[in-house]
Amino acid sequence: MPHHVRHRADDARTAFSILCAAEDEPGGTALRFPDGSAWTFAELAARVEDCLKTLPRPEPGRPLPHLAKTTPESLVTLYAALEAGIPLMLLHPALTQTELGDLLAKAEAVRSPLPDEAAVVVFTSGTSGRPKPAVLTRQALLASALSSAANLPLGRGDLWQMPISPARIGGFSVLTRSLLARSAVSVAGKFDPKGFLDRIGEEGVSLTSVVPTMLVRILEADPGAPVPACLRAMLVGGASASPTLLQKARGRGIPVVTTYGMTETASNVAVTPFAERFHAVGSGRPNRDAEIRVVDGRILVRGPMRMSGYWGEKPLDPDDWFDTGDLGRFDEDGNLHVEARRSDLILSGGMNVAPVEVEAALESLPGVRQALVLGMTDPVWGEVVTALLVAEAGPLPDDAVVEGLKPILASHKSPRRIAWVDALPTKPGGKPDRSESVLAGLELRTLHYTAHH
Repeated sequence: MPHHVRHRADDARTAFSILCAAEDEPGGTALRFPDGSAWTFAELAARVEDCLKTLPRPEPGRPLPHLAKTTPESLVTLYAALEAGIPLMLLHPALTQTELGDLLAKAEAVRSPLPDEAAVVVFTSGTSGRPKPAVLTRQALLASALSSAANLPLGRGDLWQMPISPARIGGFSVLTRSLLARSAVSVAGKFDPKGFLDRIGEEGVSLTSVVPTMLVRILEADPGAPVPACLRAMLVGGASASPTLLQKARGRGIPVVTTYGMTETASNVAVTPFAERFHAVGSGRPNRDAEIRVVDGRILVRGPMRMSGYWGEKPLDPDDWFDTGDLGRFDEDGNLHVEARRSDLILSGGMNVAPVEVEAALESLPGVRQALVLGMTDPVWGEVVTALLVAEAGPLPDDAVVEGLKPILASHKSPRRIAWVDALPTKPGGKPDRSESVLAGLELRTLHYTAHH
């Protein structure tokens, strides 16, 4: 049952204050750690107060760089900065020293001050070239958390597992949403698909957030494991979940809530309605307070959860539509279908090809468990559609792939090169890695299509 928070939930100062949370729910669990230990809000507040005595104060308008790990010390620093109103620049622990040095040097070169209400600077995941520093205010984080709660209300007894780094908006928003509700966060250890569902049941996890690749591995690792009754929803985002994957999850009885969002929108702006968690379609429908429209195939977003802008660039006007660059459409039921992320499009012979569409076609073929599609540089075509495939049992003959695709995929979209692999390449956050470098050392087979269709 949702409980009553004495402090106002619509005030960003108190909503994200650990000290206020400790007054509201002193004995309530705030954090659980992989070793089984846990802190109450009162215990976390005491540690935050200690941290505040030594927390560096950057110059006004500058962020405090923070390597956002899931260690107790790192999380205390994060909560302390939120408490003190110090903007954090979140840095991913998976980055190399060279990458960290590049980001810090770029930040140092930015002369324009952050807005007064800036809470975090979060780097985009770099899917469209270099990572960009998105500025999110406390109000944007609050608007995002409130719109999430309108679909997925959190109560005192909820426990949200965080298997994604808090340096990513998907992980960070688990902390802010749970803090708003004064409910608990389970800090996950290293992701291990084997026994994932059993551990959720043992711990009493009610919500968890994963990317599609993680869901695939969970389904494969424990094909017979029952879904714990305590799991209310598994949020799936960060990339599009294929219809085949959603069907498999549905068959296992997993309550899947697909989402669409990005760093620039402080996490998701479209989500599967909670009531439809066993029948998720596409990326769900626009969140409360989020406006989404599709113009010439491109997804535009507006709302109070949107970033104020990229640090060092002209701030966005609140009424401006943010062009995500992603391609999508709405179906007749109002569900958003993301057909291509902006950086993933393949340009082959002057024709745009969306990898997600090709992957869905490939994964519908008997014998293909998973597919990842990318563009390979070609002197004639610009790029050729190339697919990495994971087999159910053994690799299919080339003809079986060609003939299987003919009735369901246009010729210009069909892969010209394929390689069979044991597992698909992913980036540190678990998103598909479509960079051409993943093809190095692979034995690529050439497919021949005799007729256009």
